[in-house]
Amino acid sequence: MTNTPSSTTCPYCGDEFLLRSNKKFCSPSCRKLSAQQEQRKKQPVNAANSPTERRKQYEVYELASRMAETLYSMPPAQRLGYIEEIIQLARSGECPRVRQILTMPALIRPNPDKKYLFRRGCKSYCTISQAADRYCRSSPWNAGVAAVVRGEVPDPPTGEIVEEVAEAA
Repeated sequence: MTNTPSSTTCPYCGDEFLLRSNKKFCSPSCRKLSAQQEQRKKQPVNAANSPTERRKQYEVYELASRMAETLYSMPPAQRLGYIEEIIQLARSGECPRVRQILTMPALIRPNPDKKYLFRRGCKSYCTISQAADRYCRSSPWNAGVAAVVRGEVPDPPTGEIVEEVAEAA
């Protein structure tokens, strides 16, 4: 008789599990993740290899460009209100694309050589994410747009008197 080990390690996560002759992974999720990892090595899912991803990426950058165009085409007195609206829209979760645009590092800190990110291809214009980031940093939030949109910072005080505070006084 040969002694066989009673446990073995999962090739994906490294956890030990009870040995069975027909079981290679510790769980179905590790088996699936391992298969996905192997598939992505053969054919990565990115804009260079996937028409679907290329289209999604195009739509996101196109929407960011249209939002920046809207911002810069309105009178300066109305711009802060527009930025506040899109930040609140992204914070609420109603529009995940706007949330994605405002939190995208490539638009918050864009490469100046990628002129397609800027309105009219001019670096003197901000991207919509940069404008929102500057607004958030100079507002009572005093934090970056990504933290504000994700809800990592509390809402600034509104100046309203709450009933509990009024009763205590």
